[in-house]
Amino acid sequence: MRRFVRDVGVTILSAGVATAALALAPNDAAAQAWPTKPVHWVVPFTPGALTDVVARLVSDKVGTRLGQPIIVDNKPGAGGDVGARLVAKAPADGYTLLLANHPGFTTAPALSKDPGFDPVREFAPVTGMVKFAMLLAVHPSVPATTVQEFIAYAKSRPGQLNYASPGVGMPHNLAMVLLKQTAGIDLVHILYKGGAMATQDLIGGRVQAMFGSWVIFGSHIQAGKLKVIGASTASRLAQAPQIPTISEQGYAGFDVMSWMGMLAPAGTPPAVVAKLHEEIQAALSTPEVKESVLKLGLESMPTASPAAFAEVVKADVAKWGKIIRGAKIKPE
Repeated sequence: MRRFVRDVGVTILSAGVATAALALAPNDAAAQAWPTKPVHWVVPFTPGALTDVVARLVSDKVGTRLGQPIIVDNKPGAGGDVGARLVAKAPADGYTLLLANHPGFTTAPALSKDPGFDPVREFAPVTGMVKFAMLLAVHPSVPATTVQEFIAYAKSRPGQLNYASPGVGMPHNLAMVLLKQTAGIDLVHILYKGGAMATQDLIGGRVQAMFGSWVIFGSHIQAGKLKVIGASTASRLAQAPQIPTISEQGYAGFDVMSWMGMLAPAGTPPAVVAKLHEEIQAALSTPEVKESVLKLGLESMPTASPAAFAEVVKADVAKWGKIIRGAKIKPE
């Protein structure tokens, strides 16, 4: 009887292993067969936008590695929400992907009454691609060369200093919202239609402070038209390592990083997601792409796995939703 029980147990165990193997087989088969036709990368912004430039920089290399062309589809509208909605509702087969931005994609639930998609539940994160810091710049007339000095100056003039941004919910705006909350300062937000126009008014002294990217500020910093007093991320900027971070200037934990990353519709076979992750990261790691990315004022974003990128997405949705609610920024 005991031998019979052991034999039955072995039979059951073998059946279980076989069942598990069969369950994995469709994923393996999907990864081996995919792709058999062109893959579409949806860029939710206009041609020529930074996200579009990054997509086209990487897409040819990924397409060559996959053996199928990558088609970049520009679907602008509603600050990126139109493209995100399109991909959220697309078939989960690996042929329609979203190149999303943070903030924007991750802050949509907090900034919009109905963005039409859920950034966590309706997407399968694939990989981070590039990231960039914000730099805090002030007009040369502001008597501050450090973040502490700027904070002290702002506290002595509550509501008298203006800061510029190209839009509510843009990284320029959210970085300053976080600094205001962290340091307890009162600044007046002046909205502009674009970063270039806002920067010109900062140079002209019509506003006193602004967060901006190296792409926007770099040449003006080198010309001495702006004073940059801090970087927004936990580590220093690759293009300007001499600029100390805000965190290391007494505001530990201050970390505002913008990123671009690839996502697929929820339910996309994990093996396809894993293959996409591998090929995109391989393309980003080539010397020519790294060099081009740095020239754009960005840095490559090494991502260990789709699961690691999923944690980044979840954390940013939670973190910035809380900050936006704390600043009482109303959904539009």
